Amino acid sequence: MKEHTNLEKQQYQRMIELSDLARQRYLESGGDPHHSADDKYLTAAEKKEFFALGRLVFGVTIKDNQITCQGRSWKLPIKPQLHVN
Repeated sequence: MKEHTNLEKQQYQRMIELSDLARQRYLESGGDPHHSADDKYLTAAEKKEFFALGRLVFGVTIKDNQITCQGRSWKLPIKPQLHVN
């Protein structure tokens, strides 16, 4: 396994900070301390940042309906187009 760069460590640390922020908001809103918070406790900008960092840190790429992560890849299902008359 390769050693992580300082940038990767900083990006991962920021993901932890965002997770902690979501957890704090979840608990402050009366959430069960035995359960984890989900992404609805992050703002739209925080969600966007969190998922972008996740793709960078964990090496996820999405291109042409194909996801690649850790040497594996798979196609995303194609959603049918809805036609409105």
